[in-house]
Amino acid sequence: MVKNSPFLALGATLCLLLSSCETKSHNPLSSPDTARLDQRLVGDWYGSDGQDTFHFTATHGPWIHVEVIPRKTDEGKRTVLFTSRPETYDLFPTVIGRYTYLNVKVTGDDDEDQSGPSYVFVRYTVSGDRVLQMWMISQDAAADAVRAGWIKGVIHQDKDPLMVGKPPRPDVDVTLQDTSANLVALIQNSNVKRLFSEKMETLYRVKPAGQKD
Repeated sequence: MVKNSPFLALGATLCLLLSSCETKSHNPLSSPDTARLDQRLVGDWYGSDGQDTFHFTATHGPWIHVEVIPRKTDEGKRTVLFTSRPETYDLFPTVIGRYTYLNVKVTGDDDEDQSGPSYVFVRYTVSGDRVLQMWMISQDAAADAVRAGWIKGVIHQDKDPLMVGKPPRPDVDVTLQDTSANLVALIQNSNVKRLFSEKMETLYRVKPAGQKD
């Protein structure tokens, strides 16, 4: 059901993760006007398979622009695994308690009730300035929160569903429609590691030429 995920360029592992579900929000977790740039993210990173380089550039305020640069083949041609989505996206961080999150802007949305961008949330950690680990919000947990009335949103169920999750559930996408303050309250009142349980590909910082360990 995923049509507009900005993460398709993060490799085959993540693509398989996102092929069945997505949770996005009409609002970010905080305003970019009150956010601060996380300088630790700026620079070049590579995935565990070594196929792509992820170039994080500070643009304005807290915003970071990410460009995914595929590794060149032996023939000097670029390896492009996914051509249906552009290999760039923009994000800014939000700090809630002792955890850090990314608000990844999704443009070109198909939602009829939402004009303009929406956001995908990712929890992240940077270890020793060398390892970037990320977790997406669980589609099952987001759907449960909407069903329970803890947060406003819409659940889109596949008409021809695949059974996913543990225990198996129909394939769904979730669109969160609540305010930033209520989204933050949901995170604060949840088990964060269970809420953000979908582990993404680990990225490793590209060392400058000549730098030793």
